[in-house]
Amino acid sequence: MHSYDLYDRVLGSLMTAGIGDALGAPAEGFSRQEIADTFGRIVKFEDASHNAISPDNLVGEVTDDTSQMIEMAKAVIRAGGNLTVDGAGQALLNWSRNWPKYYPRNAGGTTKHVILALERGEDPVRIGKLGKLPYRGATNGAVMRVAAAGLIHPGDLDGACRTAITMTVPSHGTQHGFGGACAVACAIAGAMQESPSVWQVLKAAVYGAKQGQAYGERHGRVAQGPSVAYKIAQAAEAVFSSATREEAEQRVQCAVGCDSYSVQITVAVVLGMFAAADGDTGKTLESCANIGGDTDTFGCVAGMIAGAFNGCDGIPQNLIQPFQQTNTHIDFQRLAGELTQIARENIPQSR
Repeated sequence: MHSYDLYDRVLGSLMTAGIGDALGAPAEGFSRQEIADTFGRIVKFEDASHNAISPDNLVGEVTDDTSQMIEMAKAVIRAGGNLTVDGAGQALLNWSRNWPKYYPRNAGGTTKHVILALERGEDPVRIGKLGKLPYRGATNGAVMRVAAAGLIHPGDLDGACRTAITMTVPSHGTQHGFGGACAVACAIAGAMQESPSVWQVLKAAVYGAKQGQAYGERHGRVAQGPSVAYKIAQAAEAVFSSATREEAEQRVQCAVGCDSYSVQITVAVVLGMFAAADGDTGKTLESCANIGGDTDTFGCVAGMIAGAFNGCDGIPQNLIQPFQQTNTHIDFQRLAGELTQIARENIPQSR
């Protein structure tokens, strides 16, 4: 671990999330075997033209995941760190208007429904709790945009939960949605400490999962399915019983599954790959890109955590330049600077 630099950790988280997103995008929806047959093993940015989900993405281009993360981060900045539910809802509307390449094409079933309801002026608190479809509110849209909740609360798990819950209310108001968002936010907040360990990050994630679950059971819609904390435990057991990282990928795929867009599976896979890589950024992103399923979201969310853990130095050097050349429309440095200022104000004694 290098010397502690708060800005570097924030920038590392945002940049690594984007890189993980772009690395996994060409394989989204593929099985682990289909990825191996098509690419061998993904270790660099690949052509996405053969992918039915994002066929016109440039090599190394981000997707809906990073773009939603950015709009939510901007909302946090506009609010000076004190995000409101209305502000979170506006961030979703801004995404739908500012990123026409991804909306409505890449909007998930939950997010697309929410944006249409927000456009009609409906109550964002009520929207997020609507059911009627089994997946609604239990998909992974909330976790893909939650980075800023952890980044502005270094080491403060309860603060990360509060902001993550506010971000999640308009769209994923179930115990699973809140549990997943809080798990990832707390993992990031835990990783933002000066000298964190992989174990501390995992413990922080479980804490967040249980806090979010409890909040959702009290204030949200209780949806079907296993808890986020339970799926994290399944992934951890699969990783700890594996001798190699590739074996861990196989075991997590079998134990947890990668074949849906559920928030429980996404969070478990992400934390499992982070643990299997011993927190190494490049190895974490590589595993997320090759495990199969929702690989771009796995890479984006894992990148938030690994980037906060390692900073910019952890990013594989061969990925930085092509990523920056392709995504010149995103000012990661400015976003990181503004989020860092809020984070410093939230630390009792500035580091």
